[in-house]
Amino acid sequence: MAFVSRSSSSSSSSSSGTLDELISIASSDDRGIGSTRRPETESIIDRLLLEEEEKNTKNNNFSVSARWKLLWTSERETLFLLETFQNSLAYQTINEKEKTLRNAVEFSGGNTFLVESEIEILDERKVNFTFLSAGLKFSNGFTLPVPPVGKGWFDNVYVGERYRVARDSRGDTLIVERC
Repeated sequence: MAFVSRSSSSSSSSSSGTLDELISIASSDDRGIGSTRRPETESIIDRLLLEEEEKNTKNNNFSVSARWKLLWTSERETLFLLETFQNSLAYQTINEKEKTLRNAVEFSGGNTFLVESEIEILDERKVNFTFLSAGLKFSNGFTLPVPPVGKGWFDNVYVGERYRVARDSRGDTLIVERC
């Protein structure tokens, strides 16, 4: 089941302006590390969600199956890794067909922290996930497993050709760019 975007490539200027404002803040806020702008960011996301719901358009199919680069998050474990290991990058890879989700924080030197999950797509916005495995994969191929903990859900507040915004069951927010 491919997700159907609530946005079109020729979005209304209102929604497009709100998304531009959100991306501008996310881009200038060091991925959320030490952010004092979360209330402002969440307020803009609330406005974007309202605008998308008011449009209620289902014109384009923008699949969430992709590798997504983290632009901004409020998720404290990811922020801890990004702050502790400078120059790290975070990605989320979703495969709708295989029903998988992978979160990865790539450290300099080729080491990666990976969390593997299975997903259940409930509708065009809501996705359940269950963690299957987690571990630190070293550049030499050795993996140090850590117990994966939990399950939850996320709502895709916005899915477009380039960006995706999601909120999850723990109250965290994610802003990512398709890569």
